[in-house]
Amino acid sequence: MLLPHFRYTLHINTGARTTLFGPDGALSISSLGFDGLRELMRRSLSELTYSSLCLPENITARGLQSIPNFYYRDDGLKLWNIINSFVKAVVEYYYPSDSDVRKDTELQEWISEIFTHGLLGNKGSGFPASFHTVEEVIKFITMVIFTATAQHAAVNNGQFDYYAWLPNASLLLRKRPPTTKGKSSMKTILETLPNVGDTVSFVAIAWLLSDKYSDVV
Repeated sequence: MLLPHFRYTLHINTGARTTLFGPDGALSISSLGFDGLRELMRRSLSELTYSSLCLPENITARGLQSIPNFYYRDDGLKLWNIINSFVKAVVEYYYPSDSDVRKDTELQEWISEIFTHGLLGNKGSGFPASFHTVEEVIKFITMVIFTATAQHAAVNNGQFDYYAWLPNASLLLRKRPPTTKGKSSMKTILETLPNVGDTVSFVAIAWLLSDKYSDVV
């Protein structure tokens, strides 16, 4: 059930460790630099919570239930419920009762490994270290599939459309941002933004990350 949603994932994530986030990776020339990137990822992981990846809980926690014309929420919740319905039917077929879940040693080792090595055993994250009920398994797998499909598409696929115009979100500033309004000019802006070569590199990264596989369904 999970296999189709992880096609190429190990390949691209392993490659990104060196080509993007490594000491000589493409992002090492950003304003953060290699050490800054590592610190940013460390902080992000320490603050990651299970509920933030579960869309219904995330929407509620941020108080976004009633904001009008919020299409990410409206479409996302529909997709979450569709995925959840599918996962529920499959999981309940193989695990008719909670005791079946608790007795499955491979399933327990799977979630334990994720918690121990993926979340570094951070109990404050809210991620499960073991499964006790069928409902817990359904929720976790729903979250995994939703994150790898709908959520990934929402935050990834539009990168090139936005970042291709580099001033929208430059990864590198050659001067500090202005602190006083009305003091910037075209000259200071151009002196602050990356040079042509670095701009091409950043735009190429955005294009590559937004590109779709030729056999995408």
